[in-house]
Amino acid sequence: MNTIIDNTNRRNGRVVAGAIIVLVGCALLADQFDMFYIPDWLLSWPMLLIAIGLYSGAKHNFQNMTWAILIFIGGAFLLDDALPDWNIEDFVWPIGIIALGVYLIMRRGRHHLKY
Repeated sequence: MNTIIDNTNRRNGRVVAGAIIVLVGCALLADQFDMFYIPDWLLSWPMLLIAIGLYSGAKHNFQNMTWAILIFIGGAFLLDDALPDWNIEDFVWPIGIIALGVYLIMRRGRHHLKY
């Protein structure tokens, strides 16, 4: 009984992933033909990291922190490209370390010790 539900979820995930890949391919092809204006930042590797982070987060109901890390890294590099005069790379590591510390302080313990 569980296999029917599991197979349906896997098939739906593959369909969504396939549709996203087809849409990205169509956007890249349209960009090559100059059919309409697509900003350069939209088809960059930082946006790929952000998209993977959003997909991963949605797939796992935003339970693990992988999605946030991918979005943070992609966003930092995207901001660095968008605002070259600001030197965003000088702020990425301190903000990342602060965010990690806040996460470690605020998260709930997964294993409770019983005495």
